[in-house]
This record gives sequence, structure tokens and C-alpha cells, in this order.
Amino acid sequence: MTKIHDLEDRIRDFINSGRRQSNSLRDSATWNKLCSSLDLIGDTQIAIDAYPQLFSMKEQGVSYLIVYGILQTLLLQQDAAKHIGDALNIKVKLSKDLEEIRVIRNNAAGHPSYQRENGLSKSSFITRMSISPTGFELMTVYSGDKEYEMRHVAIPSLIEKQQVYLGEILSKVIAELEKQEMEHRAMHNDKKLVDIFPPTISYHFSKIYEATYSRDSFFLGTPNLTIIAKCVESFKDELSIRDEWGVYESIDYHYELIDYPLKRLESYFKGNDSINEKDAYIYASFLSAQLKSIQEIAKELDEEYASAP
Repeated sequence: MTKIHDLEDRIRDFINSGRRQSNSLRDSATWNKLCSSLDLIGDTQIAIDAYPQLFSMKEQGVSYLIVYGILQTLLLQQDAAKHIGDALNIKVKLSKDLEEIRVIRNNAAGHPSYQRENGLSKSSFITRMSISPTGFELMTVYSGDKEYEMRHVAIPSLIEKQQVYLGEILSKVIAELEKQEMEHRAMHNDKKLVDIFPPTISYHFSKIYEATYSRDSFFLGTPNLTIIAKCVESFKDELSIRDEWGVYESIDYHYELIDYPLKRLESYFKGNDSINEKDAYIYASFLSAQLKSIQEIAKELDEEYASAP
């Protein structure tokens, strides 16, 4: 795997993280642009990595196909890098060497027959006898009195330059994504999610259990259940503040399971539900199990926020 593939994978890791992906999907056009551009980075790199296998092909027509194809591939890869930056609101500027590759591609395989440059028209020609899979001689002629130009284009040299500078661009994108993630984590790291659930939570559940089977303790049900309900709601509120509510399927799953028994118990302790004491005890046991799962998730999220991205 080349460095470009490694950098592509690193960017994917960032954009596919729960919070960032959830936020990005709100703008489907930008998300699609980002995913397509990352695919294009990888696809063009596969083509570039395979290019040396074609060096032995000397037939003239095949050489033209190879030259046109590899120059277009380099341009596509550059455009993909720029679009990744655009989609992530990260400024990407092509280096002079990358701009020069674009000029060569346009002159040789983009718009060779006619272009305008500094008020002059120009036309370019690949010298047929010079073409091979690894390069060619390019002649450019201008209108007016400007001298024609001849240059030798060595494609492996262009690829080497592009790999260096494209790697720098993608590394810059990664550095900015890391910075954004660290800033987000630092903003919320002081508030631990596990602290939303007090150490006395098992005590509150013990009082809820007691209230289900002892009529003398029935009055303890509502105040202790209210404390549990507030913990559940506070956890949701804190995730919303972090733009992480609705992001994790595991949390959505447990919250969906929590909602029903919580409402049934609230109604039961208010005397508005016909369930019996055993049913109430089962609901409370199930609620306790689901809350323990939420607490484990809170602990994992706290550890993630305390770590480097």
C-alpha cells in the first residue's frame, strides 16, 4: 500500500466517525462529493501504481493511449484532492509543480489544438517519433512573433512530483481534521458522562424495587424513579450539546428499550397503570439493566474524549 492509500484511509477514518458522519450527511451533496473524491483518490492511485507495468509496450498507438490516460489520471487525482478540501472547508492550494503538470496535460492531452495564453493563441504537438509509455517531446507554437517551444516530458518524473505534493495536501487535510477533533474533545473533556449517573444510583433502584413489593414503601417509587429519569434525560442532553445524540445505534437501541418501562413505572407509581407488583418489579429490573449498558457506553465515550484522535 502506498502512502497515498494510507492517507486516504486516514481521512476516511475521520469522516466515518459517528459525529462527523452524522453531521455531514445533513448535506447530501457535500457528502457525496467527499465520498466520490476519496474514491477517486484511491482509484487513480491504483492506476498510477500499475503504470510501470506498461513500460515495455512500444507500439505507437498503445503509447498514445498510455500517455493520454496517465496524464488524465494525474489531473483527476489533483481535482479530487481539491474537492476533498472544499467538502471539508479546508483550503487546498496546488503547488507550482502540480500546476505545471496541469499545464502539460492541457497542452498535450487536454486542449492541444487551440488555447489562449497572455493574449496569444497557442497549439501544441506531441512529436510522434518521440512518444513512448514513459514520455515524449512536446512542441508548442504561438501566434505573433513569440518563439515556439520544445520540451521533453518525462512522465515518471511528473508522477514522482505529484506523489510528493499530493501527499503534502492530504497530510494537511488530516492535520486539520485532527485539530478540529482535538478542539471538540477539549471543549467537552472536563465534563465526564459517567458523572451524570450518581454513585447512589443502585440505592435509588433498591428503593424502586422496595416500592414495587411493599405498599408501605410505595411512596418511595416516584421520587427515586424521577432521579433515574433525570439521569437518562441529562445524558441525552449532554450528547445533544456535543452533536452526538442520534449518532450511535447502540445508544438509540438502549434508549428505545428504556422508554417503555420508564413510562409504565411512572404511570404505575402515580396509580394510573393496572400492572401488578411483579410486573412493576420486572420493569424496574429491565430498566436497571439498560441503564447499566448506557453507563458502560458513557465510560467508553469518556475514554475516547480523553485520548488522541
